Amino acid sequence: MFRLLIGGLGALAIALPAMAQVPPFPASFRTQEIVANGTTIHVRLGGVGPAVLLLHGYGETGDMWAPLAAALMDHHTVVVPDLRGMGLSSHPPGGYDKKTQGEDVAGVLDALKIEKAQLVTHDIGNMVGYAFAAEHPDRVARFALLDAPLPGVGPWEEILKNPLLWHFRFGGPDMERLVRPRANLPRPLLERVFSRSDQVR
Repeated sequence: MFRLLIGGLGALAIALPAMAQVPPFPASFRTQEIVANGTTIHVRLGGVGPAVLLLHGYGETGDMWAPLAAALMDHHTVVVPDLRGMGLSSHPPGGYDKKTQGEDVAGVLDALKIEKAQLVTHDIGNMVGYAFAAEHPDRVARFALLDAPLPGVGPWEEILKNPLLWHFRFGGPDMERLVRPRANLPRPLLERVFSRSDQVR
C-alpha cells in the first residue's frame, strides 16, 4: 500500500508542473507558420540582434522557452519553433529522424533569412540541434546543449546502463506485455517502475 501511495504522489508531482500556467511570450513576439523541408513549422519570433534558436524537448513545445526569450530579446533575435509533430507544427506521417528535423531547422532559418544562429537546445532538441550543426556547421555560432545526453556521443553505453535511466532502454518483455491484446496495460509499466525504483534506493 505504501508503495502505491508513493507511486501516486510521484505521478502527481510529475503532473503538477505540466498543469501549471505557461507564461506567455512578450507581446512584441509574433508567430509565423513557415513551410520548411516539406512540412509546416510553427515559429515564435521576436527581439533584435544576433539570432538565437531555442529548441524544446520531448513532450514540450516552444512555449517552454518564454521566460528565456523575454530575457534575450533586448540583444538577440529569438527564434522558437515547435519541432515537427509537436505543438502547433504539422504532424506529418514521417520525417521524425533527427537529420530530417535538422533540415526543418535549416529551412526555418532560410525562410527568416538568418545565415547563422546560436543554438540553445533541451532534451530531444539536443539531438535535432546536433543533427543541424553536423550538417551545417558554418551556420552555428555557439551551441549549448541542456539536460540530456546525445545518443552515440561520449560514454553512451555507460549512460544506458545507469538504473536511473531505465526508460532509455525500455523494451524486451515489458514492451511486448504492454502491446499484447487485451492486456492490463498499466500493471506491467507500474511493475517495471517499482522494481527499478527498488534497485536505485
